[in-house]
Amino acid sequence: MSNKPVGSLSIDLDNKWAYLRAAGNADWKTASSYLPMATQRIVDLLGELNLPLTVFLVGRDLDDETDVDAIHHFDQLGHWEPANHSLNHLPWMHTMSDSEIQSEIMTTHDRISSRFGARPVGFRGPGFSCPTEVLRVLIRNDYSYDASIFPTSMAPIARAVFLARTNLQGEEREKAKKLYGGFDAMRNPNRPFVRQEQVDGQTHHLREIPVSTLPFLRTPIHFSYVTFLATFSVTLAKLYFASALNLCRWTGTAPSLLLHPPDFLGCEDDADMAYFPGMKMSRDAKLSFMRWALGKFANEFNVLTMQEQTETLAMAQTATHQPETT
Repeated sequence: MSNKPVGSLSIDLDNKWAYLRAAGNADWKTASSYLPMATQRIVDLLGELNLPLTVFLVGRDLDDETDVDAIHHFDQLGHWEPANHSLNHLPWMHTMSDSEIQSEIMTTHDRISSRFGARPVGFRGPGFSCPTEVLRVLIRNDYSYDASIFPTSMAPIARAVFLARTNLQGEEREKAKKLYGGFDAMRNPNRPFVRQEQVDGQTHHLREIPVSTLPFLRTPIHFSYVTFLATFSVTLAKLYFASALNLCRWTGTAPSLLLHPPDFLGCEDDADMAYFPGMKMSRDAKLSFMRWALGKFANEFNVLTMQEQTETLAMAQTATHQPETT
């Protein structure tokens, strides 16, 4: 057993159509898929570093055979976990009815189970949107964890930048004004915890695994943000990321780090994604930086899937008899 502190690695496998729709592009339905290219690069790099991965899947993509074949590239890792990222990747689940939320989660749940022969036990809301009804659906269907919290101090800034770069109009723009939460996002813990929810008259517990931020300052440390910093200075980005891992170790924070497919794409790969953070880097420069960052994470932490992290935390809680409820 490794003596390294525990961490986890996940990817929101958002396809290009999801980003173009969120940006207000009218042609999003006819957008080409970059999943075949991106997934193979992800598998090649993570396989080289012997890293496991939790893959949050969007149900809409599981209707396309080419995309499903691309997702099966993760089988080459030998160690990956399929998880639920909703049906249509609408980043404003807080505006949906209870029945719509049920459909968004359970249609994807069934497609994952059918396509990959594994029952998902984890969920992340697109845009980190997670109203109470989401948690109720997860509990009723025996999910082990939710990963929809992003406790960052920069949520309002990220939302403002997103709105400035997109063409959203009318009702969709109003919905997007609640993306990422507000400064109250920082009230959430920056480490895994157990939350209590009342469902059908009974108290239930669900483990929450937040997307980790820099301890104390709560600035992002997910890879899209770090590659964005690297477009200005690779040296600065490396110093920031190395400092973040050090602070996680010093504070006993088990880092749950987040990837997106564009983290493995360069500016020459897809002009449609030019607005996305970090997409000004060339392919070779991006992959070189990602190899360094993921390698450092692998060297300093015992990296698990999120399901494994959840199980490890549950065993530790049982062994110490310490409640983690928040």
